[in-house]
Amino acid sequence: MATTSTASADVAASKKVLKPERPDEEAFKKAEAAAKKEYEAAQKDLSAIKAKLDSVKPGEKNPRQQELKDELAKVRAAVAAKKGSRQKTEDQIKALQDSINARVKDLNARRGNMPYRTLADLEAAIAKLDRDVSSGTMKIVEEKKALQEISNLHRQKKNFAAFEDAQNSIDADRAKLKEMKEKKQDPELKELNEKYEELDKEFKAIKAEQDSIYQNLNSLRDQRTALQAAQQEKWAALKKLQDDYYQARNAHRAYEREARKIREERRQKEQAEYHLAKKRAAAAEKLEAASQPAFASEIITCEGLIAFFDPSSAEAARKEKLAAAPRELAAKASREVKPIEGKKLVKEEEDYFVGTGGKKKKGKKSKSAPTEETAEAPAAAGKINLNVGLLEQLAQIDVPAPSSQAEVPQVLEKLREKLQNYKDNQDRVTKENIAKAQKEIDRLEKEGEEPAAENKEAEATEA
Repeated sequence: MATTSTASADVAASKKVLKPERPDEEAFKKAEAAAKKEYEAAQKDLSAIKAKLDSVKPGEKNPRQQELKDELAKVRAAVAAKKGSRQKTEDQIKALQDSINARVKDLNARRGNMPYRTLADLEAAIAKLDRDVSSGTMKIVEEKKALQEISNLHRQKKNFAAFEDAQNSIDADRAKLKEMKEKKQDPELKELNEKYEELDKEFKAIKAEQDSIYQNLNSLRDQRTALQAAQQEKWAALKKLQDDYYQARNAHRAYEREARKIREERRQKEQAEYHLAKKRAAAAEKLEAASQPAFASEIITCEGLIAFFDPSSAEAARKEKLAAAPRELAAKASREVKPIEGKKLVKEEEDYFVGTGGKKKKGKKSKSAPTEETAEAPAAAGKINLNVGLLEQLAQIDVPAPSSQAEVPQVLEKLREKLQNYKDNQDRVTKENIAKAQKEIDRLEKEGEEPAAENKEAEATEA
Protein backbone atom coordinates (compact mmCIF):
# COMPACT_ATOMS: atom_id res chain seq x y z
CA MET A 1 0.00 0.00 0.00
CA ALA A 2 2.84 2.38 0.93
CA THR A 3 4.63 1.53 -2.35
CA THR A 4 1.52 2.39 -4.34
CA SER A 5 1.14 5.74 -2.56
CA THR A 6 4.82 6.57 -3.18
CA ALA A 7 4.51 5.69 -6.86
CA SER A 8 1.40 7.87 -7.17
CA ALA A 9 3.23 10.75 -5.48
CA ASP A 10 6.19 10.36 -7.90
CA VAL A 11 3.86 10.42 -10.90
CA ALA A 12 2.10 13.51 -9.55
CA ALA A 13 5.45 15.23 -8.96
CA SER A 14 6.63 14.36 -12.46
CA LYS A 15 3.44 15.85 -13.93
CA LYS A 16 3.80 19.11 -12.00
CA VAL A 17 4.66 21.90 -14.43
CA LEU A 18 6.21 25.18 -13.29
CA LYS A 19 4.42 28.27 -14.53
CA PRO A 20 6.62 30.06 -17.08
CA GLU A 21 7.22 33.75 -16.45
CA ARG A 22 5.58 36.19 -18.83
CA PRO A 23 8.32 38.11 -20.71
CA ASP A 24 8.48 41.90 -20.42
CA GLU A 25 7.30 43.18 -23.80
CA GLU A 26 8.45 46.77 -23.19
CA ALA A 27 11.96 45.68 -22.23
CA PHE A 28 12.07 43.36 -25.25
CA LYS A 29 11.10 46.16 -27.65
CA LYS A 30 13.86 48.41 -26.28
CA ALA A 31 16.46 45.65 -26.50
CA GLU A 32 15.27 44.70 -30.00
CA ALA A 33 15.50 48.32 -31.21
CA ALA A 34 19.07 48.60 -29.86
CA ALA A 35 20.07 45.26 -31.45
CA LYS A 36 18.54 46.28 -34.79
CA LYS A 37 20.42 49.58 -34.70
CA GLU A 38 23.73 47.80 -34.10
CA TYR A 39 22.98 45.29 -36.86
CA GLU A 40 22.04 48.01 -39.36
CA ALA A 41 25.25 49.94 -38.56
CA ALA A 42 27.35 46.81 -39.15
CA GLN A 43 25.43 46.11 -42.37
CA LYS A 44 26.03 49.67 -43.57
CA ASP A 45 29.80 49.43 -42.97
CA LEU A 46 29.94 46.07 -44.73
CA SER A 47 27.99 47.40 -47.73
CA ALA A 48 30.39 50.35 -48.03
CA ILE A 49 33.45 48.06 -48.10
CA LYS A 50 31.77 45.73 -50.60
CA ALA A 51 30.94 48.66 -52.85
CA LYS A 52 34.60 49.74 -52.84
CA LEU A 53 35.78 46.24 -53.69
CA ASP A 54 33.15 45.83 -56.40
CA SER A 55 34.33 49.05 -58.04
CA VAL A 56 37.78 47.57 -58.72
CA LYS A 57 36.88 44.00 -59.62
CA PRO A 58 38.62 42.78 -62.78
CA GLY A 59 36.29 42.89 -65.75
CA GLU A 60 33.79 45.06 -63.90
CA LYS A 61 33.32 48.80 -64.17
CA ASN A 62 31.92 51.28 -61.77
CA PRO A 63 28.39 52.02 -63.05
CA ARG A 64 28.73 55.70 -62.18
CA GLN A 65 32.12 55.91 -63.84
CA GLN A 66 30.77 54.44 -67.05
CA GLU A 67 27.79 56.77 -66.86
CA LEU A 68 30.12 59.76 -66.51
CA LYS A 69 32.15 58.61 -69.52
CA ASP A 70 29.02 58.42 -71.65
CA GLU A 71 27.84 61.86 -70.51
CA LEU A 72 31.26 63.42 -71.15
CA ALA A 73 31.28 62.02 -74.68
CA LYS A 74 27.82 63.46 -75.33
CA VAL A 75 28.84 66.89 -74.01
CA ARG A 76 32.01 66.89 -76.15
CA ALA A 77 29.98 66.04 -79.24
CA ALA A 78 27.49 68.82 -78.50
CA VAL A 79 30.31 71.34 -77.97
CA ALA A 80 32.00 70.28 -81.21
CA ALA A 81 28.74 70.75 -83.13
CA LYS A 82 28.31 74.21 -81.67
CA LYS A 83 31.92 75.17 -82.47
CA GLY A 84 31.64 74.00 -86.11
CA SER A 85 28.70 76.30 -86.76
CA ARG A 86 30.67 79.25 -85.33
CA GLN A 87 33.92 78.72 -87.23
CA LYS A 88 33.25 81.49 -89.77
CA THR A 89 32.63 84.02 -87.05
CA GLU A 90 35.77 82.87 -85.30
CA ASP A 91 37.81 83.46 -88.47
CA GLN A 92 36.48 87.00 -88.81
CA ILE A 93 37.21 87.73 -85.18
CA LYS A 94 40.73 86.37 -85.56
CA ALA A 95 41.45 88.43 -88.67
CA LEU A 96 40.20 91.61 -87.04
CA GLN A 97 42.16 90.86 -83.89
CA ASP A 98 45.34 90.37 -85.91
CA SER A 99 44.78 93.67 -87.76
CA ILE A 100 44.26 95.56 -84.52
CA ASN A 101 47.33 94.00 -82.96
CA ALA A 102 49.51 94.95 -85.99
CA ARG A 103 48.30 98.56 -86.05
CA VAL A 104 48.74 98.92 -82.30
CA LYS A 105 52.29 97.64 -82.65
CA ASP A 106 53.06 100.06 -85.52
CA LEU A 107 51.50 102.99 -83.66
CA ASN A 108 53.46 102.21 -80.53
CA ALA A 109 56.69 102.02 -82.60
CA ARG A 110 56.04 105.37 -84.22
CA ARG A 111 55.21 106.94 -80.88
CA GLY A 112 58.40 105.47 -79.47
CA ASN A 113 60.43 107.51 -81.97
CA MET A 114 58.81 110.73 -80.89
CA PRO A 115 60.58 112.81 -78.19
CA TYR A 116 57.23 113.51 -76.60
CA ARG A 117 54.60 110.90 -75.78
CA THR A 118 51.61 113.22 -76.01
CA LEU A 119 50.51 116.37 -77.82
CA ALA A 120 50.21 118.21 -74.53
CA ASP A 121 53.84 117.53 -73.75
CA LEU A 122 54.80 118.82 -77.21
CA GLU A 123 52.81 122.04 -76.87
CA ALA A 124 54.27 122.61 -73.39
CA ALA A 125 57.79 122.37 -74.88
CA ILE A 126 56.90 124.84 -77.69
CA ALA A 127 55.46 127.31 -75.16
CA LYS A 128 58.63 127.12 -73.03
CA LEU A 129 60.87 127.82 -76.03
CA ASP A 130 58.66 130.76 -77.01
CA ARG A 131 59.02 132.26 -73.53
CA ASP A 132 62.81 131.82 -73.61
CA VAL A 133 63.09 133.58 -77.01
CA SER A 134 60.75 136.36 -75.97
CA SER A 135 62.73 137.04 -72.78
CA GLY A 136 65.69 138.48 -74.82
CA THR A 137 68.20 136.87 -72.58
CA MET A 138 69.37 134.34 -75.12
CA LYS A 139 72.39 134.68 -77.27
CA ILE A 140 71.92 134.93 -81.03
CA VAL A 141 73.15 131.41 -81.62
CA GLU A 142 70.94 130.00 -78.88
CA GLU A 143 67.97 131.99 -80.11
CA LYS A 144 68.40 130.63 -83.67
CA LYS A 145 68.66 127.15 -82.32
CA ALA A 146 65.49 127.63 -80.24
CA LEU A 147 63.55 128.96 -83.21
CA GLN A 148 64.68 125.99 -85.28
CA GLU A 149 63.48 123.66 -82.50
CA ILE A 150 60.11 125.38 -82.34
CA SER A 151 59.72 124.93 -86.13
CA ASN A 152 60.49 121.22 -85.83
CA LEU A 153 58.08 120.80 -83.00
CA HIS A 154 55.28 122.42 -85.00
CA ARG A 155 55.95 119.93 -87.79
CA GLN A 156 55.73 117.08 -85.25
CA LYS A 157 52.25 118.25 -84.19
CA LYS A 158 51.04 116.98 -87.55
CA ASN A 159 52.31 113.53 -86.62
CA PHE A 160 50.29 113.61 -83.39
CA ALA A 161 47.18 114.29 -85.47
CA ALA A 162 47.98 111.18 -87.54
CA PHE A 163 48.56 109.21 -84.31
CA GLU A 164 45.13 110.28 -83.06
CA ASP A 165 43.44 109.22 -86.28
CA ALA A 166 45.20 105.83 -86.12
CA GLN A 167 44.17 105.39 -82.45
CA ASN A 168 40.55 106.27 -83.26
CA SER A 169 40.58 103.67 -86.03
CA ILE A 170 42.01 101.07 -83.64
CA ASP A 171 39.38 101.92 -80.98
CA ALA A 172 36.61 101.58 -83.56
CA ASP A 173 37.90 98.15 -84.60
CA ARG A 174 38.18 97.13 -80.98
CA ALA A 175 34.53 98.07 -80.39
CA LYS A 176 33.59 96.08 -83.46
CA LEU A 177 35.63 93.11 -82.19
CA LYS A 178 33.91 93.25 -78.82
CA GLU A 179 30.52 93.32 -80.48
CA MET A 180 31.43 90.31 -82.62
CA LYS A 181 32.64 88.40 -79.58
CA GLU A 182 29.45 89.20 -77.68
CA LYS A 183 27.35 88.02 -80.60
CA LYS A 184 29.25 84.79 -80.84
CA GLN A 185 28.68 83.99 -77.13
CA ASP A 186 26.15 81.03 -76.90
CA PRO A 187 24.48 80.44 -73.41
CA GLU A 188 23.87 76.81 -74.24
CA LEU A 189 27.52 76.34 -75.13
CA LYS A 190 28.49 77.96 -71.86
CA GLU A 191 26.23 75.57 -69.93
CA LEU A 192 27.73 72.64 -71.83
CA ASN A 193 31.23 73.73 -70.91
CA GLU A 194 30.29 74.12 -67.24
CA LYS A 195 28.59 70.72 -67.23
CA TYR A 196 31.62 69.15 -68.87
CA GLU A 197 33.87 70.58 -66.16
CA GLU A 198 31.63 69.20 -63.36
CA LEU A 199 31.40 65.73 -64.93
CA ASP A 200 35.10 65.63 -65.58
CA LYS A 201 35.80 66.61 -61.96
CA GLU A 202 33.60 63.78 -60.63
CA PHE A 203 35.11 61.30 -63.09
CA LYS A 204 38.62 62.17 -61.97
CA ALA A 205 37.59 61.81 -58.28
CA ILE A 206 36.28 58.28 -58.94
CA LYS A 207 39.44 57.41 -60.81
CA ALA A 208 41.56 58.69 -57.91
CA GLU A 209 39.49 56.63 -55.44
CA GLN A 210 39.93 53.51 -57.58
CA ASP A 211 43.67 54.05 -57.67
CA SER A 212 43.66 54.36 -53.86
CA ILE A 213 41.57 51.18 -53.52
CA TYR A 214 43.94 49.26 -55.79
CA GLN A 215 46.81 50.23 -53.54
CA ASN A 216 44.91 49.06 -50.38
CA LEU A 217 43.08 46.06 -51.85
CA ASN A 218 44.33 43.48 -49.33
CA SER A 219 43.55 45.75 -46.41
CA LEU A 220 40.00 46.26 -47.70
CA ARG A 221 39.49 42.53 -48.05
CA ASP A 222 40.58 42.01 -44.45
CA GLN A 223 38.15 44.72 -43.36
CA ARG A 224 35.37 43.03 -45.32
CA THR A 225 36.03 39.70 -43.56
CA ALA A 226 36.00 41.36 -40.13
CA LEU A 227 32.83 43.31 -40.90
CA GLN A 228 31.11 40.18 -42.21
CA ALA A 229 31.87 38.40 -38.93
CA ALA A 230 30.63 41.40 -36.93
CA GLN A 231 27.48 41.61 -39.03
CA GLN A 232 26.74 37.91 -38.54
CA GLU A 233 27.35 38.27 -34.81
CA LYS A 234 24.90 41.17 -34.58
CA TRP A 235 22.34 39.24 -36.60
CA ALA A 236 22.71 36.15 -34.41
CA ALA A 237 22.28 38.28 -31.26
CA LEU A 238 19.15 39.91 -32.69
CA LYS A 239 17.72 36.55 -33.78
CA LYS A 240 18.41 34.97 -30.38
CA LEU A 241 16.76 37.90 -28.61
CA GLN A 242 13.65 37.54 -30.77
CA ASP A 243 13.55 33.74 -30.52
CA ASP A 244 13.94 33.79 -26.73
CA TYR A 245 11.18 36.35 -26.33
CA TYR A 246 8.68 34.66 -28.64
CA GLN A 247 9.40 31.21 -27.21
CA ALA A 248 8.85 32.53 -23.68
CA ARG A 249 5.69 34.32 -24.75
CA ASN A 250 4.34 31.25 -26.55
CA ALA A 251 5.18 29.05 -23.55
CA HIS A 252 3.35 31.45 -21.22
CA ARG A 253 0.34 31.59 -23.53
CA ALA A 254 0.29 27.80 -23.90
CA TYR A 255 0.45 27.44 -20.12
CA GLU A 256 -2.41 29.91 -19.69
CA ARG A 257 -4.50 28.11 -22.32
CA GLU A 258 -3.84 24.76 -20.66
CA ALA A 259 -4.64 26.23 -17.23
CA ARG A 260 -7.92 27.65 -18.53
CA LYS A 261 -8.71 24.32 -20.14
CA ILE A 262 -8.01 22.45 -16.90
CA ARG A 263 -10.09 24.91 -14.89
CA GLU A 264 -12.95 24.60 -17.35
CA GLU A 265 -12.74 20.80 -17.33
CA ARG A 266 -12.65 20.81 -13.52
CA ARG A 267 -15.64 23.16 -13.40
CA GLN A 268 -17.58 21.02 -15.86
CA LYS A 269 -16.67 17.90 -13.92
CA GLU A 270 -17.73 19.44 -10.61
CA GLN A 271 -20.92 20.71 -12.22
CA ALA A 272 -21.66 17.28 -13.67
CA GLU A 273 -20.90 15.61 -10.33
CA TYR A 274 -23.11 18.12 -8.54
CA HIS A 275 -26.05 17.52 -10.90
CA LEU A 276 -25.44 13.76 -10.81
CA ALA A 277 -25.43 13.83 -7.01
CA LYS A 278 -28.70 15.75 -7.03
CA LYS A 279 -30.20 13.25 -9.45
CA ARG A 280 -28.96 10.36 -7.33
CA ALA A 281 -30.41 11.93 -4.20
CA ALA A 282 -33.73 12.44 -5.96
CA ALA A 283 -33.63 8.86 -7.26
CA ALA A 284 -32.81 7.59 -3.75
CA GLU A 285 -35.79 9.50 -2.41
CA LYS A 286 -37.93 8.01 -5.15
CA LEU A 287 -36.64 4.54 -4.25
CA GLU A 288 -37.36 5.16 -0.60
CA ALA A 289 -40.86 6.35 -1.45
CA ALA A 290 -41.35 3.44 -3.87
CA SER A 291 -40.29 1.00 -1.15
CA GLN A 292 -43.31 1.99 0.92
CA PRO A 293 -46.47 -0.10 0.35
CA ALA A 294 -48.47 1.15 -2.59
CA PHE A 295 -51.94 2.60 -2.08
CA ALA A 296 -51.30 3.06 1.66
CA SER A 297 -53.06 6.42 1.63
CA GLU A 298 -55.96 5.10 -0.46
CA ILE A 299 -56.39 2.04 1.82
CA ILE A 300 -56.47 4.23 4.94
CA THR A 301 -58.94 6.55 3.25
CA CYS A 302 -61.22 3.64 2.21
CA GLU A 303 -61.12 2.06 5.67
CA GLY A 304 -61.88 5.40 7.32
CA LEU A 305 -64.83 6.03 5.02
CA ILE A 306 -66.18 2.48 5.54
CA ALA A 307 -65.90 2.95 9.31
CA PHE A 308 -67.73 6.25 8.96
CA PHE A 309 -70.61 4.98 6.84
CA ASP A 310 -70.85 1.60 8.67
CA PRO A 311 -69.88 1.88 12.35
CA SER A 312 -70.62 -1.83 12.82
CA SER A 313 -68.05 -2.91 10.27
CA ALA A 314 -64.75 -4.66 11.03
CA GLU A 315 -62.97 -1.50 9.88
CA ALA A 316 -64.78 0.55 12.52
CA ALA A 317 -63.97 -2.01 15.22
CA ARG A 318 -60.31 -2.04 14.24
CA LYS A 319 -60.24 1.75 14.31
CA GLU A 320 -61.72 1.81 17.82
CA LYS A 321 -59.18 -0.74 18.96
CA LEU A 322 -56.33 1.33 17.56
CA ALA A 323 -57.69 4.42 19.22
CA ALA A 324 -57.88 2.56 22.57
CA ALA A 325 -54.34 1.18 22.38
CA PRO A 326 -52.34 3.20 19.84
CA ARG A 327 -49.35 1.57 18.34
CA GLU A 328 -46.96 2.32 15.50
CA LEU A 329 -47.71 0.85 12.16
CA ALA A 330 -45.26 -1.72 10.86
CA ALA A 331 -44.72 0.24 7.67
CA LYS A 332 -45.01 4.04 7.53
CA ALA A 333 -46.06 5.85 4.41
CA SER A 334 -43.37 7.81 2.66
CA ARG A 335 -45.59 10.84 2.50
CA GLU A 336 -48.01 12.25 5.01
CA VAL A 337 -51.52 11.04 4.41
CA LYS A 338 -54.02 13.77 4.78
CA PRO A 339 -56.55 12.65 7.39
CA ILE A 340 -60.23 12.79 6.71
CA GLU A 341 -61.40 16.04 8.20
CA GLY A 342 -64.96 16.81 8.94
CA LYS A 343 -66.30 20.25 8.37
CA LYS A 344 -68.47 21.81 11.06
CA LEU A 345 -71.87 22.82 9.67
CA VAL A 346 -73.08 25.59 11.97
CA LYS A 347 -76.82 26.05 12.44
CA GLU A 348 -78.12 27.56 15.69
CA GLU A 349 -74.77 26.67 17.34
CA GLU A 350 -75.24 22.92 16.53
CA ASP A 351 -73.65 20.59 13.95
CA TYR A 352 -75.67 17.89 12.28
CA PHE A 353 -74.09 14.72 10.82
CA VAL A 354 -76.11 11.84 9.50
CA GLY A 355 -74.73 8.36 10.23
CA THR A 356 -76.49 5.08 10.81
CA GLY A 357 -77.76 6.25 14.24
CA GLY A 358 -80.10 9.10 15.14
CA LYS A 359 -78.31 10.54 18.17
CA LYS A 360 -77.52 14.30 18.12
CA LYS A 361 -74.22 15.60 19.45
CA LYS A 362 -72.10 18.73 19.15
CA GLY A 363 -69.61 18.34 16.28
CA LYS A 364 -65.85 18.55 16.90
CA LYS A 365 -63.01 18.95 14.42
CA SER A 366 -60.88 15.82 13.96
CA LYS A 367 -57.64 15.21 12.11
CA SER A 368 -58.48 11.51 11.67
CA ALA A 369 -61.16 9.69 9.73
CA PRO A 370 -64.77 10.61 10.61
CA THR A 371 -66.26 9.00 13.72
CA GLU A 372 -69.76 8.29 14.86
CA GLU A 373 -69.67 11.35 17.09
CA THR A 374 -69.12 13.65 14.14
CA ALA A 375 -71.20 11.64 11.71
CA GLU A 376 -74.58 11.25 13.35
CA ALA A 377 -77.09 13.98 12.72
CA PRO A 378 -80.81 13.94 12.14
CA ALA A 379 -81.72 13.82 8.50
CA ALA A 380 -84.61 15.56 7.00
CA ALA A 381 -86.66 13.38 4.66
CA GLY A 382 -83.86 10.75 4.30
CA LYS A 383 -81.27 13.25 3.15
CA ILE A 384 -77.65 13.06 4.25
CA ASN A 385 -75.30 15.95 4.97
CA LEU A 386 -71.54 15.46 4.51
CA ASN A 387 -68.81 17.94 5.35
CA VAL A 388 -66.22 19.14 2.83
CA GLY A 389 -63.49 16.83 4.15
CA LEU A 390 -65.61 13.72 3.46
CA LEU A 391 -66.49 14.94 0.01
CA GLU A 392 -62.80 15.51 -0.81
CA GLN A 393 -61.85 12.01 0.43
CA LEU A 394 -64.56 10.42 -1.71
CA ALA A 395 -63.39 12.39 -4.72
CA GLN A 396 -59.78 11.26 -4.16
CA ILE A 397 -60.71 7.58 -4.56
CA ASP A 398 -63.22 8.33 -7.31
CA VAL A 399 -66.36 7.27 -5.41
CA PRO A 400 -69.53 9.39 -5.83
CA ALA A 401 -70.81 10.92 -2.60
CA PRO A 402 -74.25 9.65 -1.49
CA SER A 403 -77.05 12.17 -1.70
CA SER A 404 -79.35 10.22 0.66
CA GLN A 405 -79.37 7.43 3.19
CA ALA A 406 -80.61 5.07 0.50
CA GLU A 407 -77.37 5.43 -1.47
CA VAL A 408 -75.08 4.64 1.47
CA PRO A 409 -75.09 0.82 0.88
CA GLN A 410 -74.02 1.37 -2.72
CA VAL A 411 -71.23 3.67 -1.57
CA LEU A 412 -70.09 1.08 0.98
CA GLU A 413 -70.03 -1.58 -1.70
CA LYS A 414 -67.90 0.59 -3.96
CA LEU A 415 -65.60 1.46 -1.10
CA ARG A 416 -65.08 -2.21 -0.27
CA GLU A 417 -64.42 -2.97 -3.93
CA LYS A 418 -61.86 -0.17 -4.07
CA LEU A 419 -60.28 -1.35 -0.81
CA GLN A 420 -60.01 -4.91 -2.02
CA ASN A 421 -58.59 -3.78 -5.35
CA TYR A 422 -55.94 -1.67 -3.61
CA LYS A 423 -54.95 -4.56 -1.36
CA ASP A 424 -54.85 -7.06 -4.24
CA ASN A 425 -52.53 -4.84 -6.34
CA GLN A 426 -50.48 -3.40 -3.49
CA ASP A 427 -47.56 -5.86 -3.72
CA ARG A 428 -47.38 -5.76 -7.51
CA VAL A 429 -47.47 -1.97 -7.80
CA THR A 430 -44.97 -1.63 -4.93
CA LYS A 431 -42.54 -3.94 -6.75
CA GLU A 432 -43.07 -2.04 -10.02
CA ASN A 433 -42.36 1.27 -8.30
CA ILE A 434 -39.21 -0.17 -6.71
CA ALA A 435 -38.04 -1.57 -10.06
CA LYS A 436 -38.67 1.74 -11.82
CA ALA A 437 -36.78 3.70 -9.16
CA GLN A 438 -33.92 1.18 -9.18
CA LYS A 439 -33.69 1.44 -12.97
CA GLU A 440 -33.31 5.20 -12.67
CA ILE A 441 -30.57 4.75 -10.04
CA ASP A 442 -28.75 2.23 -12.27
CA ARG A 443 -28.89 4.68 -15.18
CA LEU A 444 -27.43 7.47 -13.06
CA GLU A 445 -24.70 5.18 -11.73
CA LYS A 446 -23.75 4.31 -15.30
CA GLU A 447 -23.60 8.02 -16.21
CA GLY A 448 -21.25 8.57 -13.29
CA GLU A 449 -19.00 5.65 -14.23
CA GLU A 450 -18.46 6.72 -17.88
CA PRO A 451 -16.68 10.08 -17.12
CA ALA A 452 -14.61 8.35 -14.43
CA ALA A 453 -13.47 5.73 -16.95
CA GLU A 454 -12.63 8.46 -19.50
CA ASN A 455 -10.57 10.37 -16.90
CA LYS A 456 -8.64 7.22 -15.99
CA GLU A 457 -7.95 6.52 -19.67
CA ALA A 458 -6.75 10.12 -20.22
CA GLU A 459 -4.46 9.93 -17.19
CA ALA A 460 -3.04 6.62 -18.41
CA THR A 461 -2.40 8.17 -21.86
CA GLU A 462 -0.60 11.17 -20.34
CA ALA A 463 1.50 8.90 -18.13
